Amino acid sequence: MAERNVAWPQIVLIDTNVIVEGAIHRANDVDSPEARVWSAFLQGRLKAAFSDVLLFEVVAVARRLMGKDFASGLRSQILSKTEVLSKGEIAPYVTQLSGKVPKEDIAHAALAIAVRAEYIISNNREFLRSLEDKFRCVTPKSFVEMVHL
Repeated sequence: MAERNVAWPQIVLIDTNVIVEGAIHRANDVDSPEARVWSAFLQGRLKAAFSDVLLFEVVAVARRLMGKDFASGLRSQILSKTEVLSKGEIAPYVTQLSGKVPKEDIAHAALAIAVRAEYIISNNREFLRSLEDKFRCVTPKSFVEMVHL
């Protein structure tokens, strides 16, 4: 069960699925937990960690789903709001996670460790389960309820 009335986090990792879904919902005026998380980031109310790996993945998924103009705009939004860590900055943490986290999520988990993320926000249950001993892992809906977004 998720915690209630928690302090506002210093930094979070927002998984690709939440970022892209939130951006699409926000662009289409759809209220959803993902859109609320994404809006909080864009408004500067929520600090989110990004690496070049996560940024590349977000842009690729957004391009596949919504086209290159949407993906380019999303990339610009991200770059205007945060710094992006390089593969080299997260590399020391990748090795320690090998075999403990699904291969496709290792770079994101390493990023979360590198920035000491307080929460990982994802709809990917397998990813969340693989990290629940290291982080507070929550769905967008749980996060929105906890911090009253």
